[in-house]
Amino acid sequence: MEVSHRARLAPFQPETVWTLEAGVLTETRGKVERRFPLSRLTRYSLAVDKTGGRRRSLLLTFGRRRLSIASQSYLGPGQFEDRLTSFSTLARAIAAVGADLAPRARFGLARFEARAALTWVMGLTAFGAAAMLLFSLTAGMASVGVDMAARMSFVLILMFAVLPWLNRGTPFDPHDPPSDLLP
Repeated sequence: MEVSHRARLAPFQPETVWTLEAGVLTETRGKVERRFPLSRLTRYSLAVDKTGGRRRSLLLTFGRRRLSIASQSYLGPGQFEDRLTSFSTLARAIAAVGADLAPRARFGLARFEARAALTWVMGLTAFGAAAMLLFSLTAGMASVGVDMAARMSFVLILMFAVLPWLNRGTPFDPHDPPSDLLP
């Protein structure tokens, strides 16, 4: 059985067609074709319009390769055609087949990546503490630099302590996705 969805993503691009057939998701844009076997699926993230509209998008991760599927098709400046029906059919099929072929894949709703953001903040804080220490040593103000680097390191330690408790999101059953998200 072949399930497909088509949408135009940008003004100067041809229409993109996503087709699921025999466990392989194929993305065709003009003459360019990319194939993604669902047995290599690692993450399935469904994003929903925050204002309660009918706009949806799906981000699929296959190792290091990513694929994004949109539910609306571009018509003109500020005009979009709603294609939620075919998008929902394809998204449900990908979830069901992907869960069977890739049992270790994670299925959930897209959300703000607090863990990734905190990791970036921690890295920048560590870099700032090291730079503060280095610049104070070269300026002959070692005690001020050590004091500031120690304070920044304390904040860094507190961030490390918070990291395990951050929300990892709520997964959903791929064989029965929420009907309010995929009508």
